[in-house]
Amino acid sequence: MNEETKQEKHYICKGGCKGVSPLPGVCQAPDCANHNHELVECNCTDGLHNDFK
Repeated sequence: MNEETKQEKHYICKGGCKGVSPLPGVCQAPDCANHNHELVECNCTDGLHNDFK
């Protein structure tokens, strides 16, 4: 049996605001460098979002 915890699919912003969303879309933080840019699907299993890299 796989002991690795699988998190729900989620999306992150890599623009500095460290935004996380359960749905695909764009960054909505007005002060973020990636404001209005697409969020990136995150495949982390530990909830740390690969340090947003």
